[in-house]
Parts: sequence; structure tokens; C-alpha cells
Amino acid sequence: MSATATGTTPRSGLSHGTAIEYKAFARSFTQDETVGVLYLIATCYYGTSGFTIFFEENSGKFNLMEQPPTGIFMNLVTYYVATWPTGGSPGERTLPTHVDIVDAQGEHRVHVKPWK
Repeated sequence: MSATATGTTPRSGLSHGTAIEYKAFARSFTQDETVGVLYLIATCYYGTSGFTIFFEENSGKFNLMEQPPTGIFMNLVTYYVATWPTGGSPGERTLPTHVDIVDAQGEHRVHVKPWK
């Protein structure tokens, strides 16, 4: 019988990244410029390697989430970026003028700029 080491994977939670900045863009693909695709970008850094950051949509708001490192990581300032949508397009929607993004420091209202 072989023994298997089991570790606990840290739970994801709101991002505690340092110097978080957000950008939001809207791009219309039709003549109706009130609908289109929303794109979000977040950048930050952590004092160690191995983090993953990502967006989750939650009741019309977006949460910037983090997945802490597991296993071995280095105490090295490391820079990160998260984008929404994460892959492909979630489809067109009515384009907002602002989006609310929540991270561990609180809620941030981000102006949505036209994609030009």
C-alpha cells in the first residue's frame, strides 16, 4: 500500500494585490453602439510568486479574486494581470458607462471607455 501526501489548497478570495489598477473598455460589433462586449483589465503585484488573479461576475458587479500559491514559491516581487472575459466572449450586452469592481480593499467604480 502506498502513502499519498495530501495538502490543502488555499481557498480563493478577494485580491489583496498591491497597487491594483483597473481599466474597462466597451466595443460594439454592430451599428447599435449601445450593445457590445465589455472588457476588463486589472494589474497589480505581490511580494511572492505563484499567485493567480481573475475576475468573477457577481450580480452585476465584478470581483477581482486571487488564488494564493501552493507548494514552493519565491519571495520575489511578481506582477500580475487579469482580464475579463477570460476566454472568448460572453456575448454582447447593454454597455454600461461604469462597472463596479470589488477587491479586498473595497468597491471601485470604473469608467467604461469606448474601444478606439
